[in-house]
Amino acid sequence: MSETNKIDWIHHTSYVHAIEQSKSTGKPILIYFHSQSCGGCNRLVDNVFNDTQLIGAVNDSTIPVWVEVENSKPDPRISELVGSHIFIMSPVLQLISSDGDIYHKFLGAPLHTRLDLGYCRVHHDVEGDIDASETASQLSVGLAKQAMASFNYSIAESKLRKALNASNTASVAVREAAYWLPIVQARGQYPEDSVSEDGIAQTAIAREVRRFCNTLIQVPDHELMVDWPGVQGEGGWAHYTDCLRELCLGIYQMLLDVATDAAQKRAAQGRSLTRAQMIIRDWQVSFRDLQASLIGLKGPEYDQQHLHQNYTLGKQRTIRNNIVHCVMAEFWAHSPAIRSTLEASRTGIRHSENVSPALVNWKIHGPAPYNFGSIQSLLTLWEKRHQQLVEEFSGITDAELDASLNWWEDSPVSVKFRLCRLGWHFHDHAAVVETICQRIGHERSETELLAKLLFNALGRAEGEMVGLSRDEQQALFASAAHQLKTRSDELARVYEGYLNKRADAAYATTQAQPVAAAV
Repeated sequence: MSETNKIDWIHHTSYVHAIEQSKSTGKPILIYFHSQSCGGCNRLVDNVFNDTQLIGAVNDSTIPVWVEVENSKPDPRISELVGSHIFIMSPVLQLISSDGDIYHKFLGAPLHTRLDLGYCRVHHDVEGDIDASETASQLSVGLAKQAMASFNYSIAESKLRKALNASNTASVAVREAAYWLPIVQARGQYPEDSVSEDGIAQTAIAREVRRFCNTLIQVPDHELMVDWPGVQGEGGWAHYTDCLRELCLGIYQMLLDVATDAAQKRAAQGRSLTRAQMIIRDWQVSFRDLQASLIGLKGPEYDQQHLHQNYTLGKQRTIRNNIVHCVMAEFWAHSPAIRSTLEASRTGIRHSENVSPALVNWKIHGPAPYNFGSIQSLLTLWEKRHQQLVEEFSGITDAELDASLNWWEDSPVSVKFRLCRLGWHFHDHAAVVETICQRIGHERSETELLAKLLFNALGRAEGEMVGLSRDEQQALFASAAHQLKTRSDELARVYEGYLNKRADAAYATTQAQPVAAAV
């Protein structure tokens, strides 16, 4: 590390000592992952970490730890720390607890991606542009989030106001402080929980599935087997719509019928799914399954820390962290690698090895989403970007699946592998979200599980339509969307009185039981 740096850094070899200091003082750990070959890291050392005011703020309020990532031989401690905090395009500067819970990632710091099994190397994605003033302001925001995690709302508000007063209105610190301030003032309650999700879905069928499910999950499980007072189903369902549970299963089957009909019509027209489209079909199912894992969650649960013990390999991430990561990885990391491989295969010209596909995508579409802001906005962005990618990649030919190119890897990776990864990456994080739900005490109701089933069926139906025009898809879904809208209206009418009472009771309960939040 630089001799001119006056921050009281503790070297990663003494990380156990840093943990002890953090626990004894109550100060969070400011962990910095330095790579000598990273221009952005060297800029931080030369132009940011030597700022007098920042040095004072860091030394007074944190336990600073310097991780020297690049070494001549593998180091177990470095591998552990990189594995815990550097994922895909992760900031090299983070504020964490003594247990490894991530309070804040400094936006505008260099972004790195961890490599290979031992996590002893990193890929430099974005150099970053954060300056000393913004770093100090984001430190105030991070300290506020630490206070929020302990329900110290008065301290949190003071730290947020400090960030708001010290930064220009366009800074990331101001935007994040402005998001958390009303939540702090409401003692951990999220105003967005009362905002409608109508704008998230981009198609009529997705909108109606989400609407039905959001009503369904408010119905208590003991109502599932009560005689259904609404309209009976048609055909065989006239004998099997005795209760709400069977109504849900009827909708599930209706969506599967749409999937079957779409596959049959395509086959009859000689337009069956290509191999690439079959992979995208599976990716679409995993997309809806991951979305389904969020069913029934409230704002505080997205940000609730859940381990509070120093585990390795990054298991301290919140649900929000996981979803932001998935949105970023899909559109800003995995997909640019597929796109650059296809462009090289189709034109015979590959981008310069010094130009990251992710950085090209970043310059065109702007930065990936942040770990703050309304969940509705995040899910809306995800829906739009995902649909954009499905349409773009649906034209990949079977021959192009074998095209390969290396990005940060030591050897070329095929389009087929990268395309498949889009799907199983979502399944991976869906499992993580469910695990976090268990740890934070969110017990799944049976209505939530039925809602997840409907999201899965929606993904299966959408998957069979990959490669069709939007007009064709709308026509295939038209009848189901209409029937589902009718059922959603009916469900809301049947439980209207109860749902209103439940909403009032839920608000009173959350007012009395604040939940820790830290991202």
